[in-house]
Amino acid sequence: MFGLLLVVGAASGPVQAASPMVAATVVQASVLAANTFQVKLLAYVARGDIAGAITMYQLHTGRAAPAWLVDLQAAYNVANQTAGRCQQVAQFIHTAYGKLGQTPQYIAFKTDETKPYMVFELANAKHASVSRTGYHVAVRVGDMIHDAYTGPFGMKLSDYLSRLHAQKGITWEVVSKP
Repeated sequence: MFGLLLVVGAASGPVQAASPMVAATVVQASVLAANTFQVKLLAYVARGDIAGAITMYQLHTGRAAPAWLVDLQAAYNVANQTAGRCQQVAQFIHTAYGKLGQTPQYIAFKTDETKPYMVFELANAKHASVSRTGYHVAVRVGDMIHDAYTGPFGMKLSDYLSRLHAQKGITWEVVSKP
């Protein structure tokens, strides 16, 4: 996509005798300047520094951080690592990544209704209750899964599935709503 933008940007201006490197640098600077703030916010979020993203937003705009960014910080709070909170947490995470220009997807994890309990194996080897209904939802951004159990760094789907347990196994699918 970036190469396409360079070609379009370079071809849309008047033809001048300049080196391709200079033309590419000028186009690259103008393309990147448009979303630099959003890219910086996303970089903070990707490093797991939501508090840093909030501070940067406040310093850059002179205003309080938007609710979606504050909600993202709250979504990863350990208090949300309990059964029944996943849908609200997923909505917060989905909204934030959408505002940051990403394409988040809701991922539903399901298990047999006769044994509806799911647990997540935490980093300290303890198990936290994820669901008592046989349904859990998280958010996928790229190849990473995000929810209160993964924290702001997220986790690869394969790693997530290796830590999410249910007596009758777990299936997953992309869904349109949490």
